[in-house]
Amino acid sequence: MPLSAGTRLGPYEILSALGAGGMGEVYRARDTKLDRVVAIKILPEAFAADTERIARFEREAKTLASLNHPNIAHIHGLEESNGVRALVMELVEGEDLAQRLVRGAIPIAEALPIAKQMADALEAAHEQGIIHRDLKPANIKVRPDGAVKVLDFGLAKAMTGEIASPDLTHSPTEMNWDTRHGVILGTAAYMSPEQARGKPVDKRADIWAFGCVLFEMLTRRAPFARETLTDTLAAIVERDPGWDTLPRSTPDRIRDLLRRCLQKDPQRRLRDIGDARLDLDDAIAGATHPTALAVAPSSRLPWTMAAIGGLATIVAVGALVWIVLTQDERTAPRIARTTIAASGPTAVTPNGARSLVMTPDGTQIVYVGGNGRQLFVRMLDRVEAMPVSASAVPINWVFLSPDGEWIGWDEGGTLKKIALSGGPAVTMVNTGSAGSSATWAPDDTIIFATLDSATGLQRVSAGGGEVTVLTRPAAVRGERAHLWPEMLPGGRGVLFTISAVAGGLDAAQIAVFDLTTGSSKVLLGGSDGHYVATGPGARVGHLVFTAGGTLRAVAFDIDRLETRGMPVTVLPRLIKSRVGAGDFDVAADGTLAYVDGPDFGEQMTSLVWVDRYGREEPVGAPVNNYALPRVSADGKRLALSLSTDIRVWDLERKAFGQATLDTTASHSPLWSHDGQRIFFFGATRSAGLFWHAADGTSPAERLASGLPTGVTPDGKYLLFSSAPGSRDVMLMTLDAAHTTVPLIQTPAQERNGVVSPHGRWVAYESDSSGRFEIYVRPFPNVSSGQWRISTAGGTRPLWAPNGDEIFFVAPDGAIMGAPVTRGSTWQAGEATTVVEARYLTQGALSARTYDVSADGKRFLMVKPLATDSVPQIVIVQNWFEELKRLVPTK
Repeated sequence: MPLSAGTRLGPYEILSALGAGGMGEVYRARDTKLDRVVAIKILPEAFAADTERIARFEREAKTLASLNHPNIAHIHGLEESNGVRALVMELVEGEDLAQRLVRGAIPIAEALPIAKQMADALEAAHEQGIIHRDLKPANIKVRPDGAVKVLDFGLAKAMTGEIASPDLTHSPTEMNWDTRHGVILGTAAYMSPEQARGKPVDKRADIWAFGCVLFEMLTRRAPFARETLTDTLAAIVERDPGWDTLPRSTPDRIRDLLRRCLQKDPQRRLRDIGDARLDLDDAIAGATHPTALAVAPSSRLPWTMAAIGGLATIVAVGALVWIVLTQDERTAPRIARTTIAASGPTAVTPNGARSLVMTPDGTQIVYVGGNGRQLFVRMLDRVEAMPVSASAVPINWVFLSPDGEWIGWDEGGTLKKIALSGGPAVTMVNTGSAGSSATWAPDDTIIFATLDSATGLQRVSAGGGEVTVLTRPAAVRGERAHLWPEMLPGGRGVLFTISAVAGGLDAAQIAVFDLTTGSSKVLLGGSDGHYVATGPGARVGHLVFTAGGTLRAVAFDIDRLETRGMPVTVLPRLIKSRVGAGDFDVAADGTLAYVDGPDFGEQMTSLVWVDRYGREEPVGAPVNNYALPRVSADGKRLALSLSTDIRVWDLERKAFGQATLDTTASHSPLWSHDGQRIFFFGATRSAGLFWHAADGTSPAERLASGLPTGVTPDGKYLLFSSAPGSRDVMLMTLDAAHTTVPLIQTPAQERNGVVSPHGRWVAYESDSSGRFEIYVRPFPNVSSGQWRISTAGGTRPLWAPNGDEIFFVAPDGAIMGAPVTRGSTWQAGEATTVVEARYLTQGALSARTYDVSADGKRFLMVKPLATDSVPQIVIVQNWFEELKRLVPTK
């Protein structure tokens, strides 16, 4: 029975029907836990009592789960509720090839990149011993950004050696036939001859189907499709495709590839789809076999003269081709790949945005290291990196001046610059938003963007001064923010990314702002676009960008400000940022630099309780990228920063709350005294401090600019760190007036103020001594005394629930505790370690990264998942040669 919109299946809410097939009905649904849209495939009720079909359904899930490739639709999990079994999968937007072919054959320039991505997907599956067995146009989707996703490995099965065992379970898709051993399976028009005869199949059945799909893309007609099933099967076994129906422009290499894929004898067929991928690479690059030239003899010349003339032409052309090819072999620069894998303070620290940049001549690389707080310059012909500038807060989004003489970066909402050769850092502008991105224009202005949805791209002189707003996100078009600006050559325009209110990264678009006309236009789907001039003097270069965790490229006309052709994946793995930025840069000389390694942009963590003896107990929440956890006053709920959302975890029910807080691109949650509200920092609204009903029943309300840090025991006041720069501890009344005054304000930087449970003292951190230390003052009369708690550095203070102890984070990441004696005068003992330094306690934000249970006996900690690899910088010299081969501009 079909499911209606609003039906719940575990944590999934059905939104609409997508279609149906032999393996079940497919629905669009919302994951209420992670607030994402997914596809759900449900096993029909008629099959529920069939144990064989159920087993087949579960095998499909396990098969998909073993595949992890950007061109294969991912599986998120299995779900069973009230007797209904469902497979939860990635929802791939866009049309499939069957829908696309309704409009006609696909041009060569568009079809070959699609086929290459199909081959990439099949190659990845075959390498893991998995065959698809049902490849067809309806199972291949092309997203709006040009990315190809192969769907429905429901017919796939593990291979035993080269030949799949014939007694493994078969799985029909569109034909409702018996599934006993030896019967015909799959969609008839794309079956291999051995599959049509009901014989065992191996990966060469996928290669046959691949050839059928590529043939159909070029001709709009499946090579063996006939009016009846019988005629179709007969054509597969006995007939040849209509080779003359291929377009005249089909390269010889592709014609040869199709003949090898569609050999009826599997022993003569192409054995590895990876060979097809290589042929497609060459064809895309234009390296096709020379075609024989036929010269028609004139009726007025003897046939011998015509023949001699034709032969001379063939010899001349052949000689010319040989000369060109051998000359290319002698002169084409050699592509070289090297890695920079430093350890300790000089190791690269991915920051979730751009942590490295190259000088235009490709000789030096500037990157973030030192746990995210140090800039280094590394010359590629040197072994050691040179430190340039250090920061008290995480460094974000590194960029260079056009002449390569100045380094720019974001430091807690302040754009700074420093000479490449070293010297003092200079402030250019306070953007008011940590995580700003920027690009340096040829006229010595800085075009920058923040996470604030009220303003988009802004411009300011590199020497400081008045800020001009260039663009504003259009909420009516679903735009959330304008991000990641990147100058185009000559200063005519700037590329930028439009993040969407709904749809996540898959809905992001790359646009260009024309500085001469003041107009913008969308180019294609993707994020963080860079333009590279891949040919000397050429007006058509390449737009390189991120999408789906990969680096992609498309030809780009710099005069018309428009793309040409279809995007192609040029780097299958790139460190993924949850906000869409790519950790890569391309120098003008054709050198590519990127960060490779574990996915630090989206580091997976778990939540654990840790007692003073170091014993751990899992909280029970699923693994995710948690940060800044907060325990409610009654100890029953947790408020968690999760990616860029804030969610509530019920400790008793072991589940996330049903309501999703409307806090996209937000962090730093804090419970109100009564647990009815959550304070938080919102980044993509008019950035600042908000509060929101904890159950999501009322909209968020903006209160001020800053990060919430503490609520007084009586619930009457909120303490927060002011912005930009979080320089003062502020106090706000929580009545209707929301009166705000500075609580602790000095020339130094103070932040993270928290009041003791008895309301007598306020603890905070300050860099008045030259480094951050923990201090205590009387509350509310803060001017009547000051005492330092830490002796060797400290941040992120927190009181024990009974007020008898104060905790803080030491510079090495350990949690320290100092005993406090109750009384009218301040008395505290020496701080000692209460939690060892093996948890995430010093994140990118200055906010507190841990909490304590309501009884004060355990600490709530964020535990990073173990990884065997470390991030490293990969350098690809002469990368333009590879880029031009993969994505030709002509």
